[in-house]
Amino acid sequence: MTNKLPSDYVPSFKNDRITILASALLEQCYQTDDDLQSDYDSGYSIGCTRFDRQKNRLKDMALEHEWLNISDGSNRLVMNIDGAPFRFTRDNYLAPKKQSSTAVSNTEAIQITKFSQSQQLGFDWSDDTDNDLETPMKWRFFVDVTESAESDERDYEIFFVGLNSIDVACCVWQLSEHKSPALSSADDEKPQTVKTQPARTTLPNADKHRKSSNE
Repeated sequence: MTNKLPSDYVPSFKNDRITILASALLEQCYQTDDDLQSDYDSGYSIGCTRFDRQKNRLKDMALEHEWLNISDGSNRLVMNIDGAPFRFTRDNYLAPKKQSSTAVSNTEAIQITKFSQSQQLGFDWSDDTDNDLETPMKWRFFVDVTESAESDERDYEIFFVGLNSIDVACCVWQLSEHKSPALSSADDEKPQTVKTQPARTTLPNADKHRKSSNE
């Protein structure tokens, strides 16, 4: 794995664009945790809600940024930045546990082929052994979740990873290393500020909550 940035492989994967998308994914992680505080919420309900919110947030962002487009709007969401496709998944990029994290859908394969031809990259999906293992062939935002063993608290990190033909990471971009409050745009569109909720400093008042529900 090299120290190259995604934009070194795909010019449209500019740092400010990747940061905008990664920050939106991170925001939905903490927002979901903040909202789902019921005793009846489980890791499953939180995980499903987090995924759906992240998916819908990215789709909504396609209306905000002209460089962002939707190739497949289903739950197997495939998006592209100026034609360069990517997906997102909740997994560990070093050792993905879900087959869907690295699997390429028909829509993504078509988009990858289309983009590689337009950039004259010459990827050959029919014979992976001929491909350069140092060159990313597909890109994923990995939402890495760390759960505390002592409490229900979770921490998150967002990675944007380029995977080669045998699903090994050959380019890794980490949000915490690139996020900056003074982020400057590489194009004419200024990045939008990602709003975050203030940290909860007190426990919810159960009596007040029950009273509000009965009114």
